[in-house]
Amino acid sequence: MLGANARTQRSVSSIQLPAEFSPSASSAPYFNYSPSDFILDLRTHKESEENYQNGHTETDDGKKQLKDLLHERWENSKQFNAFNYSLNCMYRCMDGKYDLSMQLNIERGELRRKPMHFKNIKEPFNHLRFNFTKLHDNEILFYLKCDADPISNDPLDRHLVAVNASPLERDHSLIVPSVNKCNPQVLTLQAVRIAVDLMLLVDDDMFHILFNSLLGQASVNHLHLHAVYWPYDSDLINRKCEPLHDVPNVFVIRPPIWICPAIVFQLDCMENYEQFKTNIYKCVEHLTETNQAHNLFLARAQPIRTTGAEKEEDRRGERPQLVTCYVFPRMNMIGAKPPSNFNPAANELAGNLTSYTIRFFESAIEQSVIRIIEEEASLDDDSFRSLCFDLADVLIGRSVGTSRPHDLDILEGLTSPEIDELRDSFQSFMPRSPSIRHRSSTRTHSDEGPIV
Repeated sequence: MLGANARTQRSVSSIQLPAEFSPSASSAPYFNYSPSDFILDLRTHKESEENYQNGHTETDDGKKQLKDLLHERWENSKQFNAFNYSLNCMYRCMDGKYDLSMQLNIERGELRRKPMHFKNIKEPFNHLRFNFTKLHDNEILFYLKCDADPISNDPLDRHLVAVNASPLERDHSLIVPSVNKCNPQVLTLQAVRIAVDLMLLVDDDMFHILFNSLLGQASVNHLHLHAVYWPYDSDLINRKCEPLHDVPNVFVIRPPIWICPAIVFQLDCMENYEQFKTNIYKCVEHLTETNQAHNLFLARAQPIRTTGAEKEEDRRGERPQLVTCYVFPRMNMIGAKPPSNFNPAANELAGNLTSYTIRFFESAIEQSVIRIIEEEASLDDDSFRSLCFDLADVLIGRSVGTSRPHDLDILEGLTSPEIDELRDSFQSFMPRSPSIRHRSSTRTHSDEGPIV
């Protein structure tokens, strides 16, 4: 038994596993998987879909599918009062260019845990504040374990999936990698691997994984991601992208093609599995080191296009559905902002909005939503352009700044107000308009090839 004597307390791990997460103390099951369970293209994955329609919830070896285990355990948690409220949501699809969807979730705005106050992207873990080692056993849904390729080299690591006590939707859960290590809310390569693996394991195109950094709407400084279903497709998956300079298989999307800029990665074959994870991690690591807030949205999307129309829907359901990661660099939000109308986090930047008030839910239009995102989240064009040059250097392995033009170096070290003042001294000031017509009339980059 763990902790019975001095000898059994010794471990190859530098951090001792809390007693509440030992197998003998937790009733939560393990979900064991292997790379052979991965679904690269959801469109061609017919067998599991047919099994689901026929009522089968187990694989040939008798193991439950991840989707079914998650739902079963999540529903069972209701009997233990694991949730702050019962889901009572309404939805509306907004008219406009971007096909935004909005949920009304008043209870989440009123009853969720108060967000913590943060000043930096990287803040040390604080045991005195709420963290996921304080979860009750009935809040833990299951643990993750990969048999063929262990997620961690530390045998004491526990990677858990737990209920979100203030859910957005049914089965909304939290993914906590190495919960016993008490890592701060900074995305690790291990966390990226778990996110990608879960996306490859769930046979549902409504399933998403989200990550919010500190200063980017994260409310707890303990490494975690969100697993959530959303009943409407994000129109983001139908949009054309641009190559990121000379970096292979990495793309960019930005206004007016989408409501805010993002770096885009897509897994088009399993041979690129390692590179896909590494590219995402390098991108996020650079954002973290430069103290740039960010959000991640993982979804199933059609193959990325760099030509053709700005938007092409797969109405016939013929194109592959591939795991795609959108990384949104964003403005830093200092302090904890109480929920008012809605807070632009990972899901919102992908076009899936949650309103906390009936008034905003009924009155909001696409222009007003975009204006809030522009004011509270979107990076300006110059900052994003500079970031793209630096990320290209990072992903290729060059020294950061090698690709950056001299005109961007001139602005290096200046604060945003100083840059604005310098710009105003050379040109007349034109206030930003929330009008979609104005945004659409601006010069696009669709015909220019790679970003310059």
